[in-house]
Amino acid sequence: MIVRSLKAKILVFGVFFIGIATGIVIANFYTTRVASAPDSTTSRAERAQRDINKFYDYLALNLAQREQMRKIGEETRREFRELREETQPKFDAIREASRIKIRALLNKEQLKKYEEFRRRADERRKSTGGDFKERDFYRDGGGPRLD
Repeated sequence: MIVRSLKAKILVFGVFFIGIATGIVIANFYTTRVASAPDSTTSRAERAQRDINKFYDYLALNLAQREQMRKIGEETRREFRELREETQPKFDAIREASRIKIRALLNKEQLKKYEEFRRRADERRKSTGGDFKERDFYRDGGGPRLD
């Protein structure tokens, strides 16, 4: 009878332990995968600003420092934009020269496939903002990249 009672207690404890462990795993999964996933209803600029504010809070910046950081980010974005405008034509020329060389060595069938591939790739590049466009909060008015 004592053995049976002990087995029952161990079984009940095991069930509770498994339940607690399962709850911890599910809670961890939710917080790391679901709750931290980008919210599709918030814009990129809003997410960027939220991330910037978290970083500023982490550094414990005061209002004057935050304003200085914002100004530094604006100045950096302007400098990058100017550099991109200066160098983009050279990148385009190199890209086109490379494509001309590739076209010269392909047969008709390969050329047709290559042109289709290039067309799709060029469309993707245009839809994502081009070669050197910043794909982060830089473009959305946020601060400097911090990665």
